[in-house]
Amino acid sequence: MTKTSDVIDEFASYIDWLNTLSGLDESTWEKSIATDKWPIKAIVLHIAHWDNHLLNVIIPAVKNGEEMIFPEFDSFNARATQKAKRLSGEKVLRLAKTSRGSLIETLRSLRQETLTAHTTANGATHSPHDGVSYTLAYIVTDFIEHDRHHQQQVDGVLGTKS
Repeated sequence: MTKTSDVIDEFASYIDWLNTLSGLDESTWEKSIATDKWPIKAIVLHIAHWDNHLLNVIIPAVKNGEEMIFPEFDSFNARATQKAKRLSGEKVLRLAKTSRGSLIETLRSLRQETLTAHTTANGATHSPHDGVSYTLAYIVTDFIEHDRHHQQQVDGVLGTKS
């Protein structure tokens, strides 16, 4: 995945996976991926929560030539998991599809220069994991890996494969 359009297409494929979750009953949505771990609907809402952060905070900052700011992960994730407790699985699924769809539409509307412009993330210019310069396209690639990690967890509970 070197072209940004390929990266965005791969990121969009998450919606196809979400579609496989249609029709799950509420007890399945409530299944945890492991003891003391999040249930399926919390995982799906957690990803949607990050999609909304990218859409509403990260992309506007990058478009304005500003730094990408990511919140403290644990408290950010806790807000999503608490919200998931109050929603049905089908509602979470609709929110997730809407969030990812809006994010994909916005990413596809951006100029190549915006997607590949060097920027900082919470003050850092390069990823501590691989030393690559931060760009919006790089962050989307990171989120693809994040999606896959959670998809595999959910698929393990459901006995399916992505």
